[in-house]
Amino acid sequence: MAALTLLILPALEDGEAIVATPLATGYETRRIASADIAELEINDPILILPGQLVRIFQTELPKAGRAQQLKMARFAKEDDIASAAEGLHFALSDTQPPHLAVIESGVMDILAETFADMNPKAAYADYDLLSGDKAMLVIDRAVEPGIAALDLDWTDETLVEHSDSELAGQFADGLAAGRGLNLLQGEYRSRSGFKIPRAPAIRFAALAVSALLAAFVWNGVQDRAALTQAEDLRATTASEYLAATGSRAPANPGRAAAQSLQSGPVRAAGFLDLSSVLFAGLSALDDIRVDQLRYNSESGTLQLRLIYPSFDAAARAENAVARAGGQLITGGVREQNGAFVGEATLRLGETS
Repeated sequence: MAALTLLILPALEDGEAIVATPLATGYETRRIASADIAELEINDPILILPGQLVRIFQTELPKAGRAQQLKMARFAKEDDIASAAEGLHFALSDTQPPHLAVIESGVMDILAETFADMNPKAAYADYDLLSGDKAMLVIDRAVEPGIAALDLDWTDETLVEHSDSELAGQFADGLAAGRGLNLLQGEYRSRSGFKIPRAPAIRFAALAVSALLAAFVWNGVQDRAALTQAEDLRATTASEYLAATGSRAPANPGRAAAQSLQSGPVRAAGFLDLSSVLFAGLSALDDIRVDQLRYNSESGTLQLRLIYPSFDAAARAENAVARAGGQLITGGVREQNGAFVGEATLRLGETS
């Protein structure tokens, strides 16, 4: 198949996109301001999206029709997604068992309107096409091949910096190798020759705003919304405990789960267990806020970013979470835009 034009999109509102046009060998590239992306006159591009917008999960689904697999995948990963499924778009890979990609429907709507006249052939998360063991700079973000994309202020790692043409070649290599999960599925699938009228007011800068919203949805909850979710998590945890054991849930399911670790191997702590412990512990500390959180299913931990009232407040958070049955491991606290910010890891604690 002939190589197609690549359109590598920025994550930031004031970022620039890279337009990569295939040549006999390699790519010719140019940069264009995000506000002007919707006015590009190109056909059938491959869209490379900021990885912060997309989460991709492995699954262990049995073979079935794609519609059935999609339903099963959504239920299987429900605990890993801190958002209502109704506002999300799901896509499956062609591999078996498939991978599941999740992205905000609002972002997909913006893509559909912005690029309707271009009729994009496919859309991929940047990290899903790249390979290698070194993080690299992609326009305005750090991309860890095969893992994730991060805002630049989230990493101190030295990044590999390719020229734009070299970067386009890296993505093209991923496409040629069959890597990547195409997000244009279902109602967003490519429709050759079919054009949707584009609203003149639509500008690609709106996608950057959605990117910030999506990052917030994926990574955390904040202020009173956090307390509401905590109550929902506690109710759900109690219901699941009753269904699984036939007994009423203890007052502190997180501590009960931690105690069970002493009796032998158990599965990694779930999102609900950890979130219940987190918000139970922090509920009495109204001056410490959860800014972002990310669940790691392999290690059974929550990766957090907390907003503190002072440099020494991290110790209070550790003690409060410990009383709720968790182990909060805090890192250094830094001042950022007038706030005190620190990263932390939460796992279920052990009791003596």
